[in-house]
Amino acid sequence: MQDNIKLATRESPLALRQANIVKEYLLDNNVFNKIDIVAMSTSGDRADNETFKRNGGKGLFLKELENALIEGKAHIAVHSMKDVPARVNDGFLISSIMEREDPCDVFISNSYKSIEEISIGTIGSSSPRRQAMIKSLGKNINVVEMRGNINTRLKKLKNSNIDGIILAKAGLRRMEMDSLITQNLSVESFVPSPGQGVLCIECLSQHSEIMSKIKKIVHLNTEICVSAERIFAAQMDGDCMSPIGAHATIQKDLISITGFVATADGTRYIRNKIEGNKNNYKDLSTKLSNLFIKMGSKGMLKC
Repeated sequence: MQDNIKLATRESPLALRQANIVKEYLLDNNVFNKIDIVAMSTSGDRADNETFKRNGGKGLFLKELENALIEGKAHIAVHSMKDVPARVNDGFLISSIMEREDPCDVFISNSYKSIEEISIGTIGSSSPRRQAMIKSLGKNINVVEMRGNINTRLKKLKNSNIDGIILAKAGLRRMEMDSLITQNLSVESFVPSPGQGVLCIECLSQHSEIMSKIKKIVHLNTEICVSAERIFAAQMDGDCMSPIGAHATIQKDLISITGFVATADGTRYIRNKIEGNKNNYKDLSTKLSNLFIKMGSKGMLKC
């Protein structure tokens, strides 16, 4: 069994930080003896906004890392689970790894104390889900595309005429930059992306023994919640550029799954939830999906 492995990651500062967090966790739990990090530039990092949307959105962040697995340049890859399409490519296995970081979105502004204070203004975000949620507030807020790593977006906020940006809290905390947060946005109002706040590991299906070792140290409730969220997203038949949110939490044996789907302009949306025993998360996610479909979610995603 493989004990000395290579770990592929994107080369952005946040991705490298996350890779090192996972590396330390695997070594501390004696899953592997030695781990070397292989940092790579991905199509998603290099693409402009139009290319990013046209060629698969967040899935572009995985392409080169999956090729590295196929070519034997790495044994495992680390991703932010929210960047992984709801349907994993054939030939690959994926699993969450550690306990979830805070999954909420946050508002950062140099001019306002909260997003509710803005009546007329401009907010930067490249996420269709966040864009739809901002527009659903019913205010005169213009949303502008804003991609790039955390530092790039913060620099754009400082040097442009926008009133704020929306980011994931988890990334800021991992980079020890959470002091910059103006406001935490509730997961009830801004339903997170499926898997937000979770790190995951991917490997080839033929290396199932590697995943078997990793599975022994997964955080079970995180794994259940992420699986529930991703089942919902997959059954919505959207893609990485669809305004879909899903968030699950567990209290004792009770799981609560919240879903969100909207039109791109945020004028129509569905937000609903379901609760039940956590052991029935697959059936609960499917029931929630069917409810959304009956309420017209698929038509919304085509708008």
